[in-house]
Amino acid sequence: MKNEAKPVVEHLLGPLTSNRFGDRFLFNINRHVFDKVSAEVMFGAQFDDALFKENVLNIIVGTDSGLLPRYIQNKSLPNGARYIFIEPDAVLQALHEHQLLVDLDERIACISLESWAEATTNFKIADYFYINAVRSFNAICAQNDFIEEYSELSWYIAEILSQSYWEHAVQLGQEAFIARQIDNVAENRIPAKLLQNAFSGKTVVLLAGGPSLNDALPWVKLNRQRVVLFAVSRISRQLIAADIEPDFVFSVDPQDISFDVSKEMLNFGPRTTFVCSYHAVPTLLNQWPGQMLYLGERLPWESALNVPNFSGAGPTVTNAALNTAYNFGFKRVILAGVDLCYTRDGFTHAKGSNEALAGPKFNLTSLQVETNGGFMAPTGLDYAQAINSLAMQAKILTAAGCQIFNVSEGAAKIDAVEFRPITEIQLEEQYLDAQKIVAGKVSNVSDEVHYLQKVLAELKRAQYQIKAIARLSAEARRINDAMYSPHGVIENYKDKKKLDQIEKKFKREHRHFSRLVKRFGIRRFIQIAKPYSDAEWTAEEARQLGNVFYDAYKEGAGNLLRLINDAIERVISRQQEHAHDPDFAMLAEQYRKDRSFGRVRLLRQKPVAVLIPREMIPVFDEYERQFVEIINDKDTRHLAIVKEHSNLGFLKHRGGLLFKHKKVEELRDLLVSLDKYQSQDDVAPYRHLISGYLAELGGRSEEALYAYQQIIDGGDVLLEEALIRIAAIGFDEDDKSRADLALQCLSQLNPVYLPLYAEMRRLHGDVMVAIDAYNSYIGQFPQDTLVQMKLAMLYFESKIYDAAEMILAYILQQKPGLEVAISMRQQLLALKTASN
Repeated sequence: MKNEAKPVVEHLLGPLTSNRFGDRFLFNINRHVFDKVSAEVMFGAQFDDALFKENVLNIIVGTDSGLLPRYIQNKSLPNGARYIFIEPDAVLQALHEHQLLVDLDERIACISLESWAEATTNFKIADYFYINAVRSFNAICAQNDFIEEYSELSWYIAEILSQSYWEHAVQLGQEAFIARQIDNVAENRIPAKLLQNAFSGKTVVLLAGGPSLNDALPWVKLNRQRVVLFAVSRISRQLIAADIEPDFVFSVDPQDISFDVSKEMLNFGPRTTFVCSYHAVPTLLNQWPGQMLYLGERLPWESALNVPNFSGAGPTVTNAALNTAYNFGFKRVILAGVDLCYTRDGFTHAKGSNEALAGPKFNLTSLQVETNGGFMAPTGLDYAQAINSLAMQAKILTAAGCQIFNVSEGAAKIDAVEFRPITEIQLEEQYLDAQKIVAGKVSNVSDEVHYLQKVLAELKRAQYQIKAIARLSAEARRINDAMYSPHGVIENYKDKKKLDQIEKKFKREHRHFSRLVKRFGIRRFIQIAKPYSDAEWTAEEARQLGNVFYDAYKEGAGNLLRLINDAIERVISRQQEHAHDPDFAMLAEQYRKDRSFGRVRLLRQKPVAVLIPREMIPVFDEYERQFVEIINDKDTRHLAIVKEHSNLGFLKHRGGLLFKHKKVEELRDLLVSLDKYQSQDDVAPYRHLISGYLAELGGRSEEALYAYQQIIDGGDVLLEEALIRIAAIGFDEDDKSRADLALQCLSQLNPVYLPLYAEMRRLHGDVMVAIDAYNSYIGQFPQDTLVQMKLAMLYFESKIYDAAEMILAYILQQKPGLEVAISMRQQLLALKTASN
């Protein structure tokens, strides 16, 4: 089978050919790109110095038939730089067969996507991510995409890098998680583990925010009294609109934006218990009016307060909720709204969510997954990873005897999760009072006053330790900086001994807290570290590294100390809420500082409410007003962010890519999605563009031209795209006047098209117009050596030797060693000599 496919692959890639500059390449990958100028000239003009930065990991889609890695190697690799080239499988195999990738430096890897994980691990991509030194490029073959595989590969790599950057940023020290953990310690009083097996053998319905949620809500409402209901916090708005109150609501995200999508949960009544990760966003925890259980540990250091508990790990809120369901003893979990893919018209979340309000998502990739209904649906890389993590989790839980069902036909098909239509779900007859069960399990927990006393003592212990580390790191920094001579030699070994003693104190007296401090200060160290230095450290660099190391300690201690000081203030304010004579001014200041205005509601439910001084009542009334305003505000940062996914600019890009790959069904889906866009006036030119694409793919060129003409008649939007297609149709149908007019209009619209117009005029024998177009372009972009060389060649071919010599002189003045220009000038001299 493999041998049978080989002729097809060879036909796809074309034969191995070479140009007059000695460049060897697979014809159909690069076609005529290197006909007029050498690969070296082309790469120099295209990438300039961007590929030659020190201490950078360069990810490049395509190798230009192996020419680009060879070009980089011949130019000399910068210190600390690494290169990973990615090719489609068939291309990579052909390049190896033709020996176009031989004898490459070990700092250059050429791989297929299958080897991505191994190559990036070997080249320490994590270290480069930490110093923000991962760069991605498309080779010229990937920009042209003649074989129609590079665009999708490029898109996929962009998603991988985006997701990986976020993951590595989170992993590095995990400052956000630790900071939230300390912020939340006053609230994280009752561990979720107290409810272990409290619902043994029962059924729970777990609701998430996928598009299928809307289909499930009527059934949920009808059967509300017969199920225990889990809900992720982001669907609280939809549940309130449907008059459904969950038994448990879940949140794990530490980011502030999580409050924007979840804040409506603060309107739930006493029936609902909040289950949160230890690092969930504090504004949800400290304003929650009901019972709350936390997952994970209370503090990020060894402490008696870290009692046994269920894990707070995700990676998603759905994972956390599913794990909690199993730990609570549920033997059957019914998933609804857990889609992990989008609708075919680009909607990512249920109606009523910010994502649905923003409109269909246009920046979809080509990534698709199989659904429970057997059809394919678009998804994102984050969802694809969530599918894998959920599958692994489901396998473990089902092996332990827990049944997991998904009721959505449009949800992603996941291993160990059985699809069962919602109408076939059988429920228990009896009512289960989840609130009563929770109350019974947490009744013996120590009261809040006693808990706050223990927390305050632990925070003060940590405060003492961190202050000591800050003092030691400042002293170590002073010693390290002073013990070197001007020549970088250690002069006083007594100073070195003092440093060793300080290091011992870090490791012995403060070992738990010094590790924590390092995690807070390590970014500063990594920023100046070289993940792959190809040179030895100098003595001066060693001294600087020591300084940075102790500065990182000091900075980490300072950051951690601020968090602990804030936490101490917060705990003291919580104690004031229970005091016989509270300091209400202190409370008001703490609520303002934390933006926890809703905490006034909680305060007014306590016995001390009767002691609120008259002068503080207007302050607290204003806080309550602000709280209501914040909860009801729909114009949030999150809505602004998700609207960007519906940006029509993404639609233009996606439509063009689908057209290039002849994805007719996806283009039709895109056209349908436009019907659901809020501003139909704005979307009109995009509708014409997609309609034109579909007409072209259907062989209806007149219909396509009519659609593109509607864009031109309508205004300035998408004019370039329409004119490009009109020119293309003119070329395909040998309608020279139409193609010429379209290219002329394009060149007037955007000077970037002048070389293309010039080339077309050259092909049709109109040399003087071509020369004028080239000169007009060069006048605006005098640094473009590639176009200058094309003009020089046109002068040469047209026997306008003086002009050719002038422009070659200009080129060599900019780039004295450019071989192709030197060679052409030598040919000119030879012609002149022969004619004399």
